[in-house]
Amino acid sequence: MIYTLLKTTPPEVQTMNIYRVIKPRKADSENPIILRKGEKVLCSQESEEGDWAGWVFCESDHGEGWVPMQIVNRVEDLGTIIGEYNAREFDIEVDELIIMEKELNGWIWGYKKDKPGISGWVPLNHLEEVEDWNNQEKGS
Repeated sequence: MIYTLLKTTPPEVQTMNIYRVIKPRKADSENPIILRKGEKVLCSQESEEGDWAGWVFCESDHGEGWVPMQIVNRVEDLGTIIGEYNAREFDIEVDELIIMEKELNGWIWGYKKDKPGISGWVPLNHLEEVEDWNNQEKGS
């Protein structure tokens, strides 16, 4: 079975990486871009350096936003999406815990520990990994 970007990882290979928010942040968009495989997009600027390397700004019939370069098959300014993508981000506050599902281009896709039903993107430079999570849980 093949798992694509943002699809659930099979349970036999999942590891639980937990991150603590160390810097608050508000989501950039109230209407994040959602793209489907095969959808056509217009690509403009790329982010190639620093914390946000690996992203390209895309416009579709359904909105606009930053998209991982890995899921855009580009020919000049036109692109075709090769994997499902949702740009939803979380508003985060210091000391919240985020359970990572995927890591990509300086961001993680995951969910808040106290709200497991909703996933979103969080920038890694606002987080620190919680090292000994299993022992902390046993001590609680």
